[in-house]
Amino acid sequence: MVKKLLLIFSMIYFGNTQAFAQNVSYNVFLIPSKKVAATVQNISQQLKEEKLDSLYNQSYLPHITLYLTEYPQERLKSIETKMELLATQFQPFDITLDKVERTKGDWLMLNVENNRHLQSLADNVTVALEPLRSPNPSLPNWVSKYPEKLASFKRYGSPNVFTNFEPHITLLPKSDAKKLDSFMHKYGNDFKPETVQVIGIGIAQTNANGQAKKDLATYFFK
Repeated sequence: MVKKLLLIFSMIYFGNTQAFAQNVSYNVFLIPSKKVAATVQNISQQLKEEKLDSLYNQSYLPHITLYLTEYPQERLKSIETKMELLATQFQPFDITLDKVERTKGDWLMLNVENNRHLQSLADNVTVALEPLRSPNPSLPNWVSKYPEKLASFKRYGSPNVFTNFEPHITLLPKSDAKKLDSFMHKYGNDFKPETVQVIGIGIAQTNANGQAKKDLATYFFK
């Protein structure tokens, strides 16, 4: 009888522990060449003149998200294994940083022009990792402003996948509107497109804004 009670207690205890286990946000992203860092650094200096503190100046990694969502923490190893294999199937390829854009929610992005290599990679990452994700990830506040992305989030756990994939580098989270007005007038609207190379895939645990200061794993294209 005692053994039976202990077994029941163990099932309840460990079941509750798993139920309340906290999900972790992992970002799988493109690793750009050093030329990208130089471009982001230059924009960051321009933002500093407008008293705007860029993510880059706060030591966050400049990156292009391929798939960002929440997972049970113990699935990191599976994510790493799948991404290590996927990286062997791609070679370095060129992308174009085409413009600086301010969003409806006053974030600032360095947009990346999509191409077939980039879309294919993002689609492959999503297909590989979506089955591993948490079924109930936290909804980012900004998604409510984009109904089409809300539907994507509900289905795939991320708003920027498949037909909604919009590659970019985040320069600033939600910021002062007047300072952004001044920056866009002086600098942002005059950004000249640049062609750069991407060389691999990274994985990082992120904060609430999807940003990270160091990667957990990197896999370079062959």
